[in-house]
Amino acid sequence: MKRKKIIAVLLAFCMVLSIAACNKSSKRSDDDDDDDETIEETEDDETSDTSETSESTEKTERTEKSEETTESTTAEPTATSAERAQFVGKVVDFDDMHFFVNGKKYTLGQVTLQEMIDDGVPFDESDLKYKDEMLKKNSQSFNGFGITLDKFWSAQVYVMNLSDSEKPMKDCTIYRIYLPSLDSGYQNGANLSFDFPLDITMAELEATAGKPDDGVQHYDGDNGYYTDTYTYKKKSEQYLGSKEFEFEFKKGVIYKIALDYIP
Repeated sequence: MKRKKIIAVLLAFCMVLSIAACNKSSKRSDDDDDDDETIEETEDDETSDTSETSESTEKTERTEKSEETTESTTAEPTATSAERAQFVGKVVDFDDMHFFVNGKKYTLGQVTLQEMIDDGVPFDESDLKYKDEMLKKNSQSFNGFGITLDKFWSAQVYVMNLSDSEKPMKDCTIYRIYLPSLDSGYQNGANLSFDFPLDITMAELEATAGKPDDGVQHYDGDNGYYTDTYTYKKKSEQYLGSKEFEFEFKKGVIYKIALDYIP
């Protein structure tokens, strides 16, 4: 009987140990579950931070792209004819009638044909063969000397002899320059220019020089063709004739420019 009691006590003690072991194992399992949740929360935080950073980056990129688009689509304002005219300068100046070739100034009534030849102005060789022909006193050349601008485009200069004896045309002074076909689309290879743009408009011309004393000469042709010619004149002091600036517009676009100088 006493032996049975001892066995019973031992069994009871074993059961207590077993229950304690189970509780300890259960607690470790619960602790392991807590660690997994913590890792998952950390991963969620990292994912959230990454997502927020990505959204912030995308937003910044969209903003920068929007600013670039705004900058690229914002063009510089185009000047109106009236605004451009104030930079043209004095178009009509009878006291200083000149033109430029490759940036060098040539004044009508002063520069000779030979001086321009010596400067390397690209004259048409077929015209230069007449440079040694004699020009009578107090006379003007009938034919011009072509300044080559493009393959099929040239400006013409004419000479005058105001001396009391004849002399070679190369030694005579330039009194006229004539530039036609400005609407041709050819290239200005000799860089012929004036104090005003070669594509000057009627509005710009009137803004700087006004209208001619004789008015604008308008001509209507067939099939909608028309021209407007502005001729500014000043009576010559020494000879019969006049100093002139002539601008011809064909259907509203500059077509011809001519300057004549008779002192």
